[in-house]
Amino acid sequence: MTSFLYLGLLVGALACMALVDHRARLVLWSGRPWRAAVVLVVGAALFLGWDVVAIGAGFYSRGGAAMTGVELRPHLPLEELFFIVFLCYVTLVLHGVAGHLLGRRQGGARARDDAAAPLEAP
Repeated sequence: MTSFLYLGLLVGALACMALVDHRARLVLWSGRPWRAAVVLVVGAALFLGWDVVAIGAGFYSRGGAAMTGVELRPHLPLEELFFIVFLCYVTLVLHGVAGHLLGRRQGGARARDDAAAPLEAP
């Protein structure tokens, strides 16, 4: 059962990130879920392509005791796919958080400016 430890942790981290995303409606549960899904898939595909090129150049890991041993292609473990998806997803969620915080800060500054402005006569 130890061979599924790393994969299980990755799936758990993805699930936790999805819960955060769902609660705050930042990426996949935002107003544009299809756009976010396309960005997630394209980002993961680019990183997987990068991995394939690196493996072809001789850069790869031999794996470990916590890995399943399942390979999508030679020297490309299944866990790598889940790690790349998690990496892309956490980046999108952090981007959503930053946008949310900056939007709130700008909105708060506008509200303060409006409150400080003198009222105009009709």
